[in-house]
Amino acid sequence: MNLTSKSIRSLSLVPIYIVCTTFVFACAIKPMPVEFWHVGDDGLSERLADCTEKAFEQSATFRLSNGRKPGTLIVEIPANVDWKQIGRRVRVHYSVTFSLVDGRKLGDRAGSCWENDLKKCATMIVSDAAIVAGRMH
Repeated sequence: MNLTSKSIRSLSLVPIYIVCTTFVFACAIKPMPVEFWHVGDDGLSERLADCTEKAFEQSATFRLSNGRKPGTLIVEIPANVDWKQIGRRVRVHYSVTFSLVDGRKLGDRAGSCWENDLKKCATMIVSDAAIVAGRMH
């Protein structure tokens, strides 16, 4: 293969082009506003809520919001979590609802994880919220 200096310069620009276009697309996608609500008042429910709020804070897909602004996804854990002792471990079961600020319900989900791994439940809630958010657009 015979490469000229012009073709070598063109090839060297390809990685720069890829990085720049990736950066432009990444900047063009704004995180979706989300309000996270929970009503659970027992320790296990509070711990799951704390983990979930942290997961939303760390998400590139969402931005925590308040004030019921238009276009905001409402994610709510509407009750205390349920749990069941299995041997020496505790299995946590939660339900979550997704809606818009105008009250339109977008769906429900449920899931479970071990008490010592509530981050897994939180990650599933954020993941389910992303699926619901994707259907909104």
